[in-house]
Amino acid sequence: MAAKVILDVVAGPVEGQTFAFDRHDTFLVGRHSNCHVCLPRDGYLSRHHFIVEANPPDARIRDLGSLNGTHVNGVKYGGRELHEKPEDAAARQYPQVDLKHGDQIVVGSTQIRVSIELPLSCCQCGNEIPESQQHEAEWMTGSYLCVSCRGTLTGRLRPVTTVVRPRCERCGKDVSAEVRNGRRGQYVCQACQTDLMAQEGGLRRLMQEAAGKPRDPAALRLDGYEIGEELGKGGMGVVYRAVRKAGGQPAAVKIMLARVAVSDSARKMFLREIDVSRQLVHPNIVALLESGAAGSAFYFVMEYCNRGSLHQWVNQQGGRLPLALAVPILMQCLDGLEHAHRQGFVHRDLKPQNILLDDRGGRFVAKVADFGLAKSFQGAGLSGMTATGGHGGTYHFMPREQLRDFKYVRPASDVWSMAAAFYRVLTGHYPRDFPPGRDPMEVVLNDEPVPIRHRDPEMPAAVAAVIDGALTSDPGKRCQTAGDLKAAFQQAVHGRPP
Repeated sequence: MAAKVILDVVAGPVEGQTFAFDRHDTFLVGRHSNCHVCLPRDGYLSRHHFIVEANPPDARIRDLGSLNGTHVNGVKYGGRELHEKPEDAAARQYPQVDLKHGDQIVVGSTQIRVSIELPLSCCQCGNEIPESQQHEAEWMTGSYLCVSCRGTLTGRLRPVTTVVRPRCERCGKDVSAEVRNGRRGQYVCQACQTDLMAQEGGLRRLMQEAAGKPRDPAALRLDGYEIGEELGKGGMGVVYRAVRKAGGQPAAVKIMLARVAVSDSARKMFLREIDVSRQLVHPNIVALLESGAAGSAFYFVMEYCNRGSLHQWVNQQGGRLPLALAVPILMQCLDGLEHAHRQGFVHRDLKPQNILLDDRGGRFVAKVADFGLAKSFQGAGLSGMTATGGHGGTYHFMPREQLRDFKYVRPASDVWSMAAAFYRVLTGHYPRDFPPGRDPMEVVLNDEPVPIRHRDPEMPAAVAAVIDGALTSDPGKRCQTAGDLKAAFQQAVHGRPP
């Protein structure tokens, strides 16, 4: 049984409705029609009143600058002062509240009860016990031993009289305050995560330390590579240059650190999904060569692209590219993305940083990188809170539906993000304005993109129409796949279909 977060509406206009989450997801409440609980006639609620992010067994609630605030267990969070305009309140960052079993959420007459269901786990190793084995696994009342531990520890077991505290696998400190709701697994504390990300080569050393531990055999395959300097760093990981010892081929190694305690089942789920992405073989997609894990860290060996990212190159060119330089790169990216969409894959995290360039005899070849990483990392619950916690998500290139339909992002969402990426490349601006201090989530939920010719009046009208059309907030009104977007660009730029 997977861990679940359950929201039961126990009072109010939609009393009796239940919403259950067994994977990473979001849940919006308000008066707007795009909310999961839409109460258009409730004058107490704002258009987008609050959002709950569920990453079972964890859950977090965040008020979205509402007029009246959100109450959790009788305590009010958020809410505007009487003299404030909505945009003034939206500029403030309201506190996020981590939810636990039995909490009560109240807005107006609507009351929601929070329940958290946990799978049974072995009291020795922490691994989940399958439902079919639970009867034979019961050791003492409320305690269970998996088949493996029962076989190896018989005769040496003593009743557990104290609670085993979760500890950071790096510094060893008690991390009970960070690992809540019964989550089990290996974990690097927040202080160590910050330290490792700040250090030059911090995650590389973490993997090298783990490589010598027999309990993490997956990490040993990195011994086949000489890992060198950092090539880039993002919110979820670091990329290093590498050379394969046998043959000397260049490669890139990306190391990502989970934001939550990593159970064996979550680790296996993620690596299984990533292994499927090796089916994506295309000249405009960065090839995944190997993948593995060690404790809370995950690594990916990828083909090396010698000119870095599109983001880096655009910055070297003064912050924007002319249409003549940008279009060939865009077309190559859409070729790779079209291939992925035909195979049933969605990227979910397209941005200039995830488009790499390879110089082949003076000719750039563009390749889309990190296919499936964000989606699978989030789906396995390893990314922590990305919508309310700011880890991993890139609001600047995020379509609105990615906040609401978190689990069900489709190719049309990649279309929005690719158009947003090249809007940035062509103009030096993001499609939406993100004023300093304003909540970026509130911007995504409420603001429309600025038409591209407002940024660059010289942009050809036909090209501007394609970009603006791809950035419409209604997914059904934009190009549905990368192939559709490519055909539209081809028509706009050259006056003919591909």
